[in-house]
Amino acid sequence: MKRFQTSIICSLIIVLVVLACFRSRPNESQAQTQNTPVAFDLETLRESIANFFENMSDNSKGPGRAVDDFLKNSSLAETEKTRTKLAEDIRTINNTFGNYVSYEPIGVKMVGTDLVVFRYLYKCQNYPVVWYFTYYRPRAKSTDASAASASWTLIGFRFDTNLDAALLDATFDQRN
Repeated sequence: MKRFQTSIICSLIIVLVVLACFRSRPNESQAQTQNTPVAFDLETLRESIANFFENMSDNSKGPGRAVDDFLKNSSLAETEKTRTKLAEDIRTINNTFGNYVSYEPIGVKMVGTDLVVFRYLYKCQNYPVVWYFTYYRPRAKSTDASAASASWTLIGFRFDTNLDAALLDATFDQRN
């Protein structure tokens, strides 16, 4: 009988040790949300967008400088016509919808692991505008998920004043 009790106690101890080991290990979804390089990179991109909005509304800099600063590491900066058009569009936003009040992130969509689209609500005094920012990260083919990643590059951005379509876009994750 004593031997049977000892076996049960040993079995319980082993089960408790195994359970304790599993509890202390983060599961896959927890590991992915903890300070991964992608999460860190996305936060850097969010800061860049925030700077763009602040610069857009800074009268001392003007829309042209805001666009030039934002596009400085993008192939979009290579075309003077693109930069000039965007600066004119920003002036039009300010003239048509009123001065900048604030901005708010309203969605982000990862398309695979190397393409991300951010969606922001740019609030003006008279009317909001929805902005989209698309970034791409070209990486060498690798089977190692922990391989160092290339930097993100802005490949497109635009704004939309059709709020019905922009805000009801079901392809976006509403969490930021």
